[in-house]
Amino acid sequence: MPLDLSLKIDRVENISREEFQEKYMRPQKPVIIRNFFGADAPIYKKWSFDYFRQELGHIDVGVFDVEGSSMSADKTYKHAEDSMNFGEYLDLIQHHSTTKRLFLFNVFKYKKELKNDFPTPDIIDHVLGFIPFTFFGGKGAVTRLHQDMDMSNVFLTEVIGRKRVVLIDPKYSDMLYRYPFGVHSSINVDKPDYDRFPALHYVQGYEFELHAGDTLFMPSGWWHHIEYLSGAIGVSIRSLSPYYSTRLRGLYNVGVLTHVDEICRKVIGDKWGSLKARIAKHRAEVAIEHDGH
Repeated sequence: MPLDLSLKIDRVENISREEFQEKYMRPQKPVIIRNFFGADAPIYKKWSFDYFRQELGHIDVGVFDVEGSSMSADKTYKHAEDSMNFGEYLDLIQHHSTTKRLFLFNVFKYKKELKNDFPTPDIIDHVLGFIPFTFFGGKGAVTRLHQDMDMSNVFLTEVIGRKRVVLIDPKYSDMLYRYPFGVHSSINVDKPDYDRFPALHYVQGYEFELHAGDTLFMPSGWWHHIEYLSGAIGVSIRSLSPYYSTRLRGLYNVGVLTHVDEICRKVIGDKWGSLKARIAKHRAEVAIEHDGH
């Protein structure tokens, strides 16, 4: 059977701390929470393209563009390869289709008081220093399938616009042809090549839309592919996994694995990417043998 993205994600509102912890945080199950910060939170009423254009339109921002990038498919984006005026960028994503996007953008560096526009809900434990990041993109921008390197939980709030999201449990990592020494997959979820990647026949996941006012709870290590269906603005809060083994994995990824990958890339060159692809293929074949039906 083809890649199965038919799982249905829960949607809730006004969930209690106890219910959230029991049903979603401890079992590490994704859920969409409506009006996560409270229906009257300023973030839902104040934030807009016009607001950011007026307040911060003069600054320059680093722009990521997968279509214009020289990055290899197995490498993690760490620095933007281009920059542009923020006001011009906002005009672009509001009125046009584009593959250019901003991610992990610290808008609070330029306007600290924006943090006051959304209180931290008490259902979250172990927030990572309350360092939220914002995400901007236009219709057609895509975030390729990956895991977050630090293995934290993510509460991703859609403030403006719509996104299509694909979520896949980390238990399928080998069947997703995950590159070793990194957090990216070899596959394209929109155009799965079953001849090259037959393990996809055994993968299940979620596919859904995230609308303005929705917050996605994405548990630690979950694979995600995100496509902007319109000009959109989002913000994320991160928290530590409830499980120490996952926290240690995140520390290892950030503190060791990514540096080993960079060193090997410099020393071995293009052969390093090819070697990782072969390892990913072998792991998928083993996973099919052990877990396929």
